[in-house]
Amino acid sequence: MADHLTEEEQIESLKRWWAENGKGIVTGVVLALVGYFGYQWWQGAERAKAEEASNLYQGFVEAVSANEGAPDNKQLTTAKTIAQQLKDDFAKRIYASQASLRLAALAAENNDLETAEKELQWVFDNTGETALQLLAKRRLASVMAARGKPDEALQLVDGNVPPSFAALFAETRGDILLQKGEEEAARAAYQQALAQLLPEQAGSAQVLRLKAESLAGAEPSADASDDTSEENATPAQESDEQ
Repeated sequence: MADHLTEEEQIESLKRWWAENGKGIVTGVVLALVGYFGYQWWQGAERAKAEEASNLYQGFVEAVSANEGAPDNKQLTTAKTIAQQLKDDFAKRIYASQASLRLAALAAENNDLETAEKELQWVFDNTGETALQLLAKRRLASVMAARGKPDEALQLVDGNVPPSFAALFAETRGDILLQKGEEEAARAAYQQALAQLLPEQAGSAQVLRLKAESLAGAEPSADASDDTSEENATPAQESDEQ
């Protein structure tokens, strides 16, 4: 009898515990299941979106690369249509930015600088990749300068950037300053670019040196300085030598 009562007490205790806690447990289990299956659904949706964007971009590449990179009007129209779809539906994915960068390059090659500027501005405003944003920013500065907006262009390439972009931005500043006729400032920018080259960027050193040296004509060469005696130098020449 005692054992029977003990069992009844245990059952009643379990009933009371379930009445107090059962709803919370069920709710927790349901939420856990919803979270799990929701995450699985989200992962599947993301994979589907990634595949769709990848397939679109592959079509873009095929269109824009036709005729050895010189697509005809029909192929270019196809490429632009796909690029717009990528921008509309997958703006934050790398494929959309890559497509816009390629269209900007094609436009610049055809001297359509207005279209090039729009495409580069879109990348700068929308990409989530820092490297692509900096690349678009540098190219945008060059295009804006070519369109007669050098002061706005200089603002884009001013300030600190990661070391991998420092030399490129300095060189671009030099190009824009040279366009403005500020040769001394341009030469200083080229020298800064040389100093900021990373080891893997050493291939650009020769071009930068040529750019800097082409602006050194106002300064006397070492041989000219040796051939000019101090007593025969005019005050203006002495100033130039200094």
